[in-house]
Amino acid sequence: MLNGVYAKTYPPQSFDRREILRYAGCRLETEEISGALDECLHICADAFSYRVCYTVWTAKRCFEVFGCESQTLNAHLDGCDYAVIFAGTVGLEIDRLIAKYASVALSKSVFLQAIGAERIESLCETFCVELDKQAKARGYTAGSRFSAGYGDFPLTAQQRIFEALDCARKIGLTLTDSLLMSPTKSVTAVVGLKRAE
Repeated sequence: MLNGVYAKTYPPQSFDRREILRYAGCRLETEEISGALDECLHICADAFSYRVCYTVWTAKRCFEVFGCESQTLNAHLDGCDYAVIFAGTVGLEIDRLIAKYASVALSKSVFLQAIGAERIESLCETFCVELDKQAKARGYTAGSRFSAGYGDFPLTAQQRIFEALDCARKIGLTLTDSLLMSPTKSVTAVVGLKRAE
């Protein structure tokens, strides 16, 4: 399993209304907000595909590739034997819907943005829970995910992540020259695997 790149497709997970409202900046779910959210959930119900690709490196290799640029990443992987590098996306259709409604119904566009954010977070959480379960079966525990662009882990690291994972071919995820991901509702991250005590 070490160094190979693997791709997985996940089934849809239930929507978390509270998280969607949080992403949309709504503190209370009034009847009007609830109706608008229901309408947007109906609009995008079939808009998502849930795909992840990942590879497992030794922590030493991860330090060699990324660590010299980021003390935060070094601290994140301290004591780890391995690092999982992954990318996840929920597909391009939600981007199309957000763009479509941005010019005709801004409130719907805001809700669709929030739904997209909740969907990609849900996918990442599903992957990380599964990863931790598999790690524990091998005597390891998985740490929290850490993404390029946070702390002193430079966004330019995205280029090496995309090269390592072959994201375009594996899950249809591309990176622009300005380091933006397409589809936009996508995440890349590193997760350390530490031997369980």
